[in-house]
Amino acid sequence: MARKKTAPARPRTGNRRNPLLHQAIIDAATEVLAKEGPTRFTIEAVAKLAGCGKPTIYRWWPSRPALLLEVFDQAVKQELVAPEGKDLAKDLAAMLRQVWRLWRTESMGSLFRLILSEMMLEKEGARYLREVFIPRRQAFSAIAFQAAKDRGEIPQETDVKLLMDLIYGYSVFRLITRQIDDDQIVDRICATVAKLARSGVPSPVRTENQRRSGALSRTVNSQ
Repeated sequence: MARKKTAPARPRTGNRRNPLLHQAIIDAATEVLAKEGPTRFTIEAVAKLAGCGKPTIYRWWPSRPALLLEVFDQAVKQELVAPEGKDLAKDLAAMLRQVWRLWRTESMGSLFRLILSEMMLEKEGARYLREVFIPRRQAFSAIAFQAAKDRGEIPQETDVKLLMDLIYGYSVFRLITRQIDDDQIVDRICATVAKLARSGVPSPVRTENQRRSGALSRTVNSQ
């Protein structure tokens, strides 16, 4: 019987991500997930298929659910369409409605709930959600807020992060309690957030420690 071929080994790159190897790992993880499902998904299987060692994967993703989250993130990004940039409430609602509709599919919604449940139980998983994954997802929403600032709809000093946390936190609550079937509530929460933004929600004065923490988070996201 012919032996199954695996991908050729790629050069080691240390903590700095090699884009080709990074994508090879994501592709391998996507294939393993499709074949085995999330409960039987293993780092060992991904490493073998991608042609790299497990230490390489663990340098870039702290855990199994973190790698699953990366696969989920790439699948989501392929489905999202940027807003028109004409009205903040409508732009936010259009963006959030896309995400909720993805979550309604059994594969995407169930996978994300499983990932969240695993990652919230460990300190490193919670850190990865807070410092890596959530900022990436919120960057999509930030497009609408920046467009609103550029056209003068909301003040330049608006605390966009706080408003995005309100939207994202509320959305995750609706996801885990399985209340994501009502598009009208999307319009209501986004209209409320847009009203808050227009009325003025200034960013707090950042301390030196907070500035350093933000710089560290941006460094993590860029790796």
